[in-house]
Amino acid sequence: MTPSENGGRSVSTSSRQFWVGVVDDDVSLRTALARALRGNGIRVETFSSAEDYLGRSVVGEPECIVLDIHLGGMSGFDLQDLLKSKGVAPPIIFITAHDEMFSERARSISANGYLRKPFDTNALVALLRPHLRYSTLT
Repeated sequence: MTPSENGGRSVSTSSRQFWVGVVDDDVSLRTALARALRGNGIRVETFSSAEDYLGRSVVGEPECIVLDIHLGGMSGFDLQDLLKSKGVAPPIIFITAHDEMFSERARSISANGYLRKPFDTNALVALLRPHLRYSTLT
């Protein structure tokens, strides 16, 4: 938000809203991950596709994205590339059921973590914690 958008006042970091985004086209997985993250005190927003994430109306910015590689439409890699090109890429933890796809790109991307489905949600929380500010935790 620019000063002109909020009446000339600067926005305090403490008033900003931070959250973790989960982008996966499997509704049951999104629901389970949201429940597990909230159970660990982490603010979370879920999205069914890369396009859904890009069109979001959620207040604030994600501190980290849990991003499925295989999505209908744009892939997780495509979303990462787009966010990087705009200079707004938060840390990303990739999730996939297909190791071979990740292995091919692993050398050229800067993922902050990677989990193969199915995975233990405690492993996901452990990967997320270093990227979270106090305001993300509820």
